[in-house]
Amino acid sequence: MNLKDVVSVMVSLCLVGCGGIEAQAPAESDAPGTLAQAISVNNNTDFLMVYNVNYENLPTASEQCAGDWQDLIYYMKTQAYSPDVFIVHQMSGAGQAATLAQFIEDNLPGQYASIVAEANPDPMNSPCGAPKDYQTNAIIYRTGRLQPISGTKETWQVYKGANGSCVMNTQARSIGVRMAFTDLITNKKVVLGSSHWPTNQEGPASDPGCAEKNIQLTDTKMRAISGANLLIWGVDSNESDYGSNGYKDWYNQANSQIASTLNYNWNDPIYEVCSGSRSCLEDNWTVGSGARIDFLFFNAAATSSHGHTVTYNEGDAADVQFTGSDRDDLNYSSHRAMSARIYYP
Repeated sequence: MNLKDVVSVMVSLCLVGCGGIEAQAPAESDAPGTLAQAISVNNNTDFLMVYNVNYENLPTASEQCAGDWQDLIYYMKTQAYSPDVFIVHQMSGAGQAATLAQFIEDNLPGQYASIVAEANPDPMNSPCGAPKDYQTNAIIYRTGRLQPISGTKETWQVYKGANGSCVMNTQARSIGVRMAFTDLITNKKVVLGSSHWPTNQEGPASDPGCAEKNIQLTDTKMRAISGANLLIWGVDSNESDYGSNGYKDWYNQANSQIASTLNYNWNDPIYEVCSGSRSCLEDNWTVGSGARIDFLFFNAAATSSHGHTVTYNEGDAADVQFTGSDRDDLNYSSHRAMSARIYYP
């Protein structure tokens, strides 16, 4: 076991069992080491490399709701930069988030750690069985780029629809998490968040999924830290951006580039790369029904480029490229991931 492996194991164990986040791995070398591809860590001062996905508890071939989760990490290996930020939903707890961080570290240049909303989430009787009974939200971050700021972590429960009203949900998976970080290259402050909204569509007729309540709440939590230069959060909203009457009110309110009487001033990198084209946005669906219910947002003062929804074929091809084979009948998740370079204002 080399020094990097020893440090990584120690950091992962502490994140799972020490109850804190102060212990940090040392900054990694810029060099990709023995990796055969050209990918490198991102030392550009202008932007962070960001991914977002509902990872469905890292699905494997043997599960009731089967998948091939490693495909997405192999896709990352085909890109110019390792992720600086990987926002994920539906982790089983601190242990699985640490496993994911270690797998990224084993396959990409850079060192990684994780922050979770709930280290040991309550069970939820998932229709997919035991492997998905425990679900929480997490932030995976590259330790050579971002350092957590002590005392800035906060978690919060979100609303669900019930009998025509919006009430607080009770599931562990709908507890969001937010934390501030110092960018070790630019010395700027970055706030990151991860959230998963409920599926209940029993709220008011104007907002059955209570997405308007949840965007308001999430906005409040993300903007509560003063002096932030960049704010980024990802969500499985379980609510699409568009309906039979056009953009839904919650998305109008979220997206600064769409006119709305109430605007929370966030931007969506997929909307930006599509220049608002509906056909392009529909091509960037995130769930099998063809809808976009997974989103990456950043504060509207910033900008983005290279917005992309990672297709299942891209994941399959990357798996073949790096391992020599692939289960092309399985996908890395039932949700498609998105990525973008997000630039400081």
